Amino acid sequence: MDNTLVPEVLQMVGQVIPEGVSIAISDGSQYVYYQPSASIDLKIVPGDRVREGSATHKALEVKSKVAHHVESRVFGVPYYGISLPVISQGHVEGCITAIYAPSAMPIAPPGPRLSFLVGRDENGWLPIPVNEIMYISSNEGKTRLHTVNGAYVNKYNMAELECMLSPGQFVRCHRSYFVNLEAIRFIHPHFHSTFILEMKDKAKSRVPVSQSYASSFRQLLGF
Repeated sequence: MDNTLVPEVLQMVGQVIPEGVSIAISDGSQYVYYQPSASIDLKIVPGDRVREGSATHKALEVKSKVAHHVESRVFGVPYYGISLPVISQGHVEGCITAIYAPSAMPIAPPGPRLSFLVGRDENGWLPIPVNEIMYISSNEGKTRLHTVNGAYVNKYNMAELECMLSPGQFVRCHRSYFVNLEAIRFIHPHFHSTFILEMKDKAKSRVPVSQSYASSFRQLLGF
């Protein structure tokens, strides 16, 4: 990143980063600045390459602000990142990222907030109120909204939905699943400190909580 952009980057800090979170600044391929916080430390060292799957990598890739829950496989611990690319004369010069511990993630991450999502089946498109969605799954590149009346294909990917859904209602419990907390009937223990969620539909659908999300899931629900 051009050093002349540093003052501009520091001004951007206030847009995305409250006190008490870690800060990472990168150019297009590696980190140039890192400030850990008491709540979470990814052990980034300036000069480290930006890792695929990180919030920084996603923002550089899509060239826009992202809010992204990152699995522990990327840095060894899960985190919630809000990343804002630095764009100069139409070119992406770098990125600034706010890094939250999962238990301290913002109540309302930035992005459009919708009261419904549109699902598609063989007959056409159906607006579905978000409170009627029990869980959301992703498989083979297709996102599906699961309701008591069936499953419907949705155009958004999981990263986009993470910015749009209320984290007070929908929780990422697996890289391929969001779950509506109000639609959980029972939480079953599973292997290696993971869980299986039994949903409130007639079929008693089962949704996994993976090891990467199990700790933050327990902290959020308080058990």
